[in-house]
Amino acid sequence: MSKVKVITVFRSFEKVDTVLLGKRSYDWVMKQDIEEFPYKNKESYVFTRSSIEDTEHVKFVNDDIANFTNDLKNQEGRNIWIVGGGELLQSFINEKLVDELIITVAPTIIGKGIPLFREGEYQIDLTLKGMRNFNQFVELHYEIR
Repeated sequence: MSKVKVITVFRSFEKVDTVLLGKRSYDWVMKQDIEEFPYKNKESYVFTRSSIEDTEHVKFVNDDIANFTNDLKNQEGRNIWIVGGGELLQSFINEKLVDELIITVAPTIIGKGIPLFREGEYQIDLTLKGMRNFNQFVELHYEIR
């Protein structure tokens, strides 16, 4: 059974077999100067409110996030990686679908952008499982209690 993780570092990428993206994050990825879809060897799903034709590498989903993700979690597999901004992550947090947070802190401060955690009436208690640094990055690995 898969666990849902928020992973923002490619060092853990080999432990992931499913990628869930928000539509805005998917659009941003596709606008980058890339030669091929970066998650082509993973099952990739993009949550959208629109009806969009699936591509070779992506299935577009406009189902309920909780039902869809719980169905994924009940299948054989490894880890699920959530790739997206605060709106997508907030949906997973609200539905209590996140088991672990693996957050990478980069040496860049962005004054404008999409916050990782949106404002709301919630509190998440975490247990630190580990931390490591590589180059100028720091990875924080938390389990949700």
